[in-house]
Amino acid sequence: MNLQGTVSHPAFSGPIRYHATPLSEDPDSQVIQTIDLMRDYIREDTDSAPIQREARHLAATGSGDPCSDVFWHIKNKVRFQRDETTAAPVQFLVDGEIVEVLIRPQDLAGMGAPVEDCDGFAQYAPTLLRALGVPCNLVTVAVDERDPDKYSHVYAACYPNGERVALDTSHGPYPGWECPNLFGKRREWPIDGVDWRSLLECGLVLGLIGLAVWAVSR
Repeated sequence: MNLQGTVSHPAFSGPIRYHATPLSEDPDSQVIQTIDLMRDYIREDTDSAPIQREARHLAATGSGDPCSDVFWHIKNKVRFQRDETTAAPVQFLVDGEIVEVLIRPQDLAGMGAPVEDCDGFAQYAPTLLRALGVPCNLVTVAVDERDPDKYSHVYAACYPNGERVALDTSHGPYPGWECPNLFGKRREWPIDGVDWRSLLECGLVLGLIGLAVWAVSR
């Protein structure tokens, strides 16, 4: 099992660096672990050169509504591709199943033709918005009728001037659209500050079976 290294991938030009992290066997605990890593990437990449450069461009050329500007910028830039498709060429690197693929926001910003699943879209939007001074959270919701007790979609919620605006850049048709909570399982996760609920829940995790791959461009 190779937990980190460099590999060529057909979806990206040149080699990429990857890091694989074991995940819990419990679906909700997998979500907690993945959200924690997404929040780390968002916080770390907000001040990165690619994100700051892109944020300055949006501020200079946008409509003055940062939530709308970021929404349409990402919708037009990133192509949706399911994680299983992105993971397939590198599955041989690990012994377990690749459960999630995350590409850092600063790397999406620098790619010519970026592709990602909903989790990548959900990281990219709040990273750009935080660079523009707009606070954001992450939101998970159960949307799969085949498994209504499992979180199966993630997106961002931003708070310009304290007003909540949902930003589902992977599936939403417009800023403010939010998918129906058909099964009564939705949760909002703060990006900044300590999420004590997550820490307590992570303390109950037992067993490791899955693998999440974090692909990072050069």
